[in-house]
Amino acid sequence: MNRLFRHIATLILAGMILTGCVYDDTVRSVREYRTGRDSLAIAFNDGFIENPVRTRAVDLPLTPLSSHTSTMGVWGWQTTSIEAVECLFRNKEVTFNGSLGKWTYSPVKYWDNNSTYRFCAYAPHADSVPGVTASIDSTTMNISIHGVTLNGSNTISKGVAELPANFANVDDIDWMIDRNIQTMAGINHNEVAFNMQHILSKICVRVMRGDTFLPDSVMGVVIDSITIGDFIRQGDFRQSRKAALEVSATEWTPIDTMPRYTLCSARNVSVPDSALYVMESLLIPQPVNTTHEIDIWYRIGNPGGYINSFHYRFKLDDKFTQFLPGNSYILTFVVNPDCITFDGGQSGWNDITIK
Repeated sequence: MNRLFRHIATLILAGMILTGCVYDDTVRSVREYRTGRDSLAIAFNDGFIENPVRTRAVDLPLTPLSSHTSTMGVWGWQTTSIEAVECLFRNKEVTFNGSLGKWTYSPVKYWDNNSTYRFCAYAPHADSVPGVTASIDSTTMNISIHGVTLNGSNTISKGVAELPANFANVDDIDWMIDRNIQTMAGINHNEVAFNMQHILSKICVRVMRGDTFLPDSVMGVVIDSITIGDFIRQGDFRQSRKAALEVSATEWTPIDTMPRYTLCSARNVSVPDSALYVMESLLIPQPVNTTHEIDIWYRIGNPGGYINSFHYRFKLDDKFTQFLPGNSYILTFVVNPDCITFDGGQSGWNDITIK
């Protein structure tokens, strides 16, 4: 019986090839039976974030996509040997299965040896975030994400020496896209690998003691709180494939119709001689203006038991003019006995060196 079925399936396949229906789902089923499902299934590997696109001053370990999100949206097109184009994946939700350790979707699609494929992706999938929609321009293959909203989450609850650099455990979503079109040959049966890039901005704050304190002149420096505001919380993203800095600044359209929000640092942080981070938050890319102010409250304890409390206010536009997609902006506050100073720098998302 099994041999008879194989013979019939072969005849069906040959007949449908002659009638131009090679890529019909029925034919795929026959092909899958004859050659084995696993070898022909289109699969997605874990992919990476920010690697190896960015040039770094030091080598950093590869960051798997699954460590930041469990869903992604995928578009995929198949071009046959006769130049017929079929959309196989239309904003398909692909999810990471932790128990299996791989990305999965349903129903499964299969490679064709005589076809080529193109894939575009973003993360997380828009359906996992209320109010967000995603689309793609079928001509340019530029991805758009509409309705992104932030509330000012901070990944840091107490002072830390190194940034968490992961927003998976806070409310605000770290949106990413693969800025390249992944082109694959069906005959290779390779897993599709995406290289995701951050499209929001990130602001970080670190604090440290200055070097003007006399020995034994201070019992402690405590940062009560740092606030930065007010920021536009919503925006629409439309990808541009041009790499110019000026173009990337126009990828986001801030939507200033919702109440703005203020970022808050970790509170009551004792500052040692070395620097500690007290804030890591996402921002909708937007211009910096005079409404963006920084307030810092801190205390210095003296050996005699006296505590001096201070409050300073700074203007954010003294250091930055705009927040660009995929960039990290770091503010450093240095506490001295009679004053506090601050400086700002810009870098890639996880780069150690600051410009």
